[in-house]
Amino acid sequence: MEWEIKGLMDNDAVFPALERRRFLHLNGMEVAPAEGFVVVEEPLQIQLNGRPMAVLMRTPGQEKELAVGYCVTEGLVAGFEAISLVQHCGSSVPAAGSFSDPLDISRNIVNITTLDGLVLNRDSEVVRLVRSGCGRADPGEVAELLTPVQSDLHVPAEVIGRLARSLSDSQQAYRQAGGIHAVAIFDVQGNLVVLSEDVGRHNAVDKAIGYCLLRRIPLADKILYSTGRASYEMVTKAVRVGLPVAVSRSSATTLAIDLAERLNCTLVGYARGGRMTIYTHAWRIITG
Repeated sequence: MEWEIKGLMDNDAVFPALERRRFLHLNGMEVAPAEGFVVVEEPLQIQLNGRPMAVLMRTPGQEKELAVGYCVTEGLVAGFEAISLVQHCGSSVPAAGSFSDPLDISRNIVNITTLDGLVLNRDSEVVRLVRSGCGRADPGEVAELLTPVQSDLHVPAEVIGRLARSLSDSQQAYRQAGGIHAVAIFDVQGNLVVLSEDVGRHNAVDKAIGYCLLRRIPLADKILYSTGRASYEMVTKAVRVGLPVAVSRSSATTLAIDLAERLNCTLVGYARGGRMTIYTHAWRIITG
């Protein structure tokens, strides 16, 4: 017997990150039609002063946050203070559900205007296509341009130990569909400030950071937690905005560890179930 698979089910998405699709389940020799949510992946063009800088393959939602976070953490602008205007200028992405926060309206293009009209990273004049699974940067070049973290924050180990559960409880898209990364920013007491989900782990980092920058939330006393591995991109993005502690539910790479050590960032991996591996600057973690 042949089963017909109809793709998108109209008006069934609970929010822009997901769409409900029809598909087939195969269990042994039994085949049955089914339906469920899948994660949306779409392009977003980021412009600086009207010039295209990058096209990110991302999950819809928090477009302004993503654009601001990307431009700041990639060093395309001097810092958030150099930005004078952030605006949507593309067509709306169809999505069910409404959002009271206008920053959450999904768009195809975001333009960022700087106060001086300058773009710091000149190689950005060639538009970058940044795929959802990977970032881009020259690690040696990035390390030379970064200023070590200045924060003297101390965090109880038990706070970091419970972050994984707090994040898991808030992962709406992951619970519905899987296949999506989450990044959260917590305060030193372990209270959730923001959680962002995206098919790209670097996009999720930029969304969470951009959320705080747009709302003037200080980052020097916060903790970054990611479900993705702790790569050098995660460390450099954290350091650029002064985040002193970067935590991953997964492992860390050698380059991430080397950069975190050099740049005074506390890097923690395998943080789940009350256990963790502290790779660098353990003095920030209070034990006992």
